[in-house]
Amino acid sequence: MYDLHTHSDFSDGTFPPEKLIEDAKAKGLTLLALCDHDTISGLPRAEAAAERIGLPFIRGTELEAEYSDQLHILGLGIDPRGRKLSELIALHHARRLERNEKLLKKLADGGMDVYAYLDPGQGIPNKSHIGAALVRAGYCGSVTEAFKRFLGRGRPYHVAQEYPSLNEVLDAIHDAGGFSVLAHPMKMKCDHRALIREMKDNGLWGIEAYYSTATEEQTEYFLGLAGEFGLRPTCGSDFHGPHRPEAQLGCAWRDVKALAETELILKRRFLAGSDTRSFALRGVRRTYSMAEFGAAADAVAAELPEAFYKGLNGGVVISPAAKLHEKSVPARPLYVLGEYHHGGAEGSYITLYYGSFVRTKPGLTGAALTDELRRVLKHEFRHHLEIRAGEHDLEYEDDEYLSAYLSAE
Repeated sequence: MYDLHTHSDFSDGTFPPEKLIEDAKAKGLTLLALCDHDTISGLPRAEAAAERIGLPFIRGTELEAEYSDQLHILGLGIDPRGRKLSELIALHHARRLERNEKLLKKLADGGMDVYAYLDPGQGIPNKSHIGAALVRAGYCGSVTEAFKRFLGRGRPYHVAQEYPSLNEVLDAIHDAGGFSVLAHPMKMKCDHRALIREMKDNGLWGIEAYYSTATEEQTEYFLGLAGEFGLRPTCGSDFHGPHRPEAQLGCAWRDVKALAETELILKRRFLAGSDTRSFALRGVRRTYSMAEFGAAADAVAAELPEAFYKGLNGGVVISPAAKLHEKSVPARPLYVLGEYHHGGAEGSYITLYYGSFVRTKPGLTGAALTDELRRVLKHEFRHHLEIRAGEHDLEYEDDEYLSAYLSAE
């Protein structure tokens, strides 16, 4: 039993990340993703708590995109250091601050000044926080009432906020090495098939077909669309806490093969050293574990001359992510196997992307995996050595390769 859609008090949930993790463990969940709205701030605390008590955990977020109806997209397995994701979230926070000032002023002008009732410890308030402030100030009895009377769309104090485009959201998730999932599509009033077709063309990975408030008929419908477009079905409660009693941790889970396969795929992509032997399912291709990948990478790294490491203060690190190149074409995905980083606050280091290797080279044997890692590591060390020498030959070669890739039919 797992849950890929939960929230903490870093967005509009009730519980801090540690409490969420503890409750998920007590509930018997075998995998959890924290997907706070338009933020990744709660992930370090959640991940630390999950590691401490032994709960398999996936980093996530829930991003809203501009659309005729509320369009929410989950990013699962994201690397919080992803540049595009960080920039998109920073822009969202700036827009939220602007929206909040307009909304709070509008409420104050209407005789409901709630500035003093906001909790400063919650960071940048969202509308749920403002709704809670209205409750504390005595203007309504619940956050739900606050939205129905004051804050929701079409209500007298509603203030719209600008959101990024659908493609910007999908691109940010993929740039961070994550899987994108259409969240609770049954809550949307739209042409679902047209929306999913557009999202699929831009890299959509899954559909949240199993959801806390979905009817059996709705689940079957979205399972059918997932099958039609070759997408993975996922399950998520959209857990927020006691104020949403219909969405309990793990309540969307069903003991069906499709969800077990999804769990297997996610664990293999994003969790180091996970034991997936109990998920031996027909039709799901086995591959090397992240532990095996790390051992092979260590062996190759030890072969290289010590002089290669001069100035590489961050060494060689392994990311569980599957990272798409920023110019990857949806019909022909181009994954980044290794990447040399330099010039930033973290110094110089090389990243090997385990998820990218699994996506593109799943069937390598031990020796073949070692050979491929050797090739990739030597490529990235060449970048390091050339940058230190002020040369750029490999950058030119990489540009030629990319041009050939983009021009290919």
